[in-house]
Amino acid sequence: MAILREIEVRYKFTQVDCDITGKLLDAPHKVYSAFNFLKFEPKEKFVVINLSNQHTIMNYEVVASGTVNSVSLRPSEVLRTAVIINAPAVILAHNHPSGVPTPSQSDIQFTKRMQKVAELLDIKVLDHIIIGEDGFVSLNEKGLM
Repeated sequence: MAILREIEVRYKFTQVDCDITGKLLDAPHKVYSAFNFLKFEPKEKFVVINLSNQHTIMNYEVVASGTVNSVSLRPSEVLRTAVIINAPAVILAHNHPSGVPTPSQSDIQFTKRMQKVAELLDIKVLDHIIIGEDGFVSLNEKGLM
């Protein structure tokens, strides 16, 4: 007899006492305010923030941890939870352990690739925030996406 695997997706809700759940993320400085804890990470961490139609945080996921100067991931890993929870929009964020939030060519290219993939799934990539030691850069504000 052959075995067939079935995938079951269940939502688990946990009541939390924090100020990021349901927070409106309509400006890059608000993303930085909510996720600036990434500036203390010694390695690159890539986060996807899943948003509702009103651009409030539904959830976030650390989708990859890298090295001191890079992180490797696939678009499917980034958009997995957005697809599962039916999120219409996402914001991408990652840190630069060097402390300097200047986007690399790789950051810019990956963001554009993510926009194309997300568009096929009817998901909007609203921004990509790079977090440094003393500040951040919004690729959307810089016109790089």
